[in-house]
Amino acid sequence: MLVSSRVSISLLETERQQLHGLQLRASAFNFPPCLSIAKKPSGNVTYFGICHDIVSWIAEHFHMQLIFVSTDNTDIVQHGIIPALVNQIVKGEVDIIPYAFAPSTSLLLQLDFTITLRVEDYNLLQQWPKEESRLTAYIRPFSLMVWILFLISTGAMILCMAILTYYHQQWSENWKWKRFTDNIDLHANYVITVITGQGLWCLTMVALVNAYTSTLMSYLTVPKLKPIVNTLADLAANLDTQVTVDFESDPSMIFLDASVGPNVVIGDFLRNNPQFLVKGSLEGLKNVLHEGATYFANRAVVYYFMAMDLKSHGKCRLTSSDSIPYIRTYSFGLPKNSQHNAIINHDLEYLLESGLLPFWLKRYTPNVDKCLVGKTKPQRRKIPFTLLDLSSAFLFLGIGAGLSFFTFLLEVMTKFKRKQQNKIRRVLVAQPLLL
Repeated sequence: MLVSSRVSISLLETERQQLHGLQLRASAFNFPPCLSIAKKPSGNVTYFGICHDIVSWIAEHFHMQLIFVSTDNTDIVQHGIIPALVNQIVKGEVDIIPYAFAPSTSLLLQLDFTITLRVEDYNLLQQWPKEESRLTAYIRPFSLMVWILFLISTGAMILCMAILTYYHQQWSENWKWKRFTDNIDLHANYVITVITGQGLWCLTMVALVNAYTSTLMSYLTVPKLKPIVNTLADLAANLDTQVTVDFESDPSMIFLDASVGPNVVIGDFLRNNPQFLVKGSLEGLKNVLHEGATYFANRAVVYYFMAMDLKSHGKCRLTSSDSIPYIRTYSFGLPKNSQHNAIINHDLEYLLESGLLPFWLKRYTPNVDKCLVGKTKPQRRKIPFTLLDLSSAFLFLGIGAGLSFFTFLLEVMTKFKRKQQNKIRRVLVAQPLLL
C-alpha cells in the first residue's frame, strides 16, 4: 500500500516536470469579469480578471510560460464568443481557454473541461430603484383598509347621532320639529369641526414636540424605495420591465423554449425584441443603464458590474435581486484527450482547497453589499430635516387647515342663510299686522 502511494506520487511529480518550461497558450478576449484587456500608454496590453488569476496560478504552479493568443474578433462578432473560442482550441492555437464554460453535451464532443471551478447562482441586475413620493409619508403607516374603515366609522357615528337626536326630539315633551337631513347636517358639521380642529392641533403638537425624536427622524429621513424585481415571476408580471439575456447562455434557450410559467412571457418578449438578446455581458450592461432593462446573469457578473459602477460614479446606480433558483457550474476548456489534462485537473484541487478563488473574486466585487436593496442598515448619523423630508407633514397640515377653513365657511354660510330666512319670516309675519 505504501509502495503504491509512493509510486503514484512519483508519477504525478513526473507529469508535473514534463510541463516545466513549456509555453501555456491561453485564449485572449474581452469578457469581464472573467477576462478583460487594458491598453497601456506604451501600446502594450495587459490582462486582468478572475479567469486571468486562475490561468496565471496554473502557469506559476507548473513553472510554465504564460502566453495569451488573441481570439479573432471577426469570428466572435459573426458566430459568438463560445464558437470562436472552441474553434481556437480545435485548431490547436491554444492550450487552455480561460473562459467560464457551462459544460454541455455538444461542447464535450469538441473539447475537455477542467474540474468545476465555480458554482454560481443567477441574479437579476437592474437599475437602483427610485424613491417613493414622500407626500404620502404620514398616511403610509396605515393601510388603505384602515383609512376606509375610519371613514366608514365616522359616517356611521354621524348617522347614529342623527338618528338618536331625531327620535329624542320626538319623544321629548318640548321638542321642536326638524328634518332628519338637518340633523345629519348638524352632526356632520360637528364631527368635521372636532376632527379637523383637534386633529390640526394634535398634528401641530406632534410636529413641534416629536420632530427631533429618533423615531420620527428615522421614519422621515430614511427614503422608502420602490420594490425591485426579485423573481422571474415578478419580471414576467411587470409589463414595464424589459429583460435582456446573453443569447449564448443556457437561460436564453430556457426562455425561448419554455411552454409554461413566467418563462413563456419572457421568451415571447425576447422573440419580439431581439435587440435584448445580447452577444456579451457589456451589451447587457448597456441595456440596463440606457434601456432600463433587467439583465439575467450569474452572480459574479452581476456583482462585478455593480462594483465597477459604484467605483466609477461613487453612488449606487445598480442593484441585484435575490438569488434566482437557477445554478450553473463553470470550468475552463482544455484540448480534447490531451495527455496533460489529468495532472492539471489534479492540481487544480489545490487551488480550490486554498480558498484563493473566493478571495480573488472578492477583490473584483468590493462594497457590493451597500448596493443591495434591503441589505444595508440606515445611517446612524444625525441628518438635518429638509423640506422634502417634511413635505408629507406640510401636506397633511395643509389638508387639515383647508378642511377647517371649509367647515368654517359652511358654518358662516349656514348662519347667513338662517339669518336671511328669519328676516323674511319676520317681514311676512309683520305684513298682516300692518294691514
